[in-house]
Amino acid sequence: MNRKAEKILKDLYPKFPEWSRDFREFLGLFYQDIWFPEADEQKIWESIENIYATVLESIISMSGINDRWEGPEFIPLAVKAGLEVHYRSAKMECPFSFGTDEQGFFLSADLLYSEMIRKMDDNFWYQVAELTRFGKLDLWEHRAWPESQVRKEPWFHRKSGSRIFQIIRSSVTLEKEDGAAEGLGMLIIRWKYDTSWEKLLESGSASFHNLYRINEALWEKGR
Repeated sequence: MNRKAEKILKDLYPKFPEWSRDFREFLGLFYQDIWFPEADEQKIWESIENIYATVLESIISMSGINDRWEGPEFIPLAVKAGLEVHYRSAKMECPFSFGTDEQGFFLSADLLYSEMIRKMDDNFWYQVAELTRFGKLDLWEHRAWPESQVRKEPWFHRKSGSRIFQIIRSSVTLEKEDGAAEGLGMLIIRWKYDTSWEKLLESGSASFHNLYRINEALWEKGR
């Protein structure tokens, strides 16, 4: 970890107990049978928005990525504890998101120019694979394959424990069906609710660095 990242963590450390308290109250809105007055609920949401924005800003700064950023933009999600904050890269016009859903914390970004995946070198796939070191890697595909397609090639659509295999398989299928793997999906790195803020910031910044470089490589090929 570089000195800038160490300083950010040191400066944020005194805030962690307050963040944890406010986050417990936020989860209580969804997972406990406790009634909160509307004013208190609004205060909780505002606190969490501020925390999430600070976390994503810090993750970006700690990653060492050089870009200009537009944000924050907040989007409530239609799931328990669903809230995400976006910061958009001015260079690539791509949003990167941090937030929570019913599974825990997440960091995510769409795969830009996914039709360029077939042109990526081994370093690209190394950066994708390395994401598994920092959290649980997930792929949210924008297209669900029809049952007729699955029946036609069942061996090809079997479940796999490898997200890299899933990306390649979906890319090949889109190439076959549509001629290009455009709009393939979103990469997501996940952490459990009980992950410490320090761990979240350290792993999040490492994940963000790879997510950015993955999209940058696709963007450079596609523009």
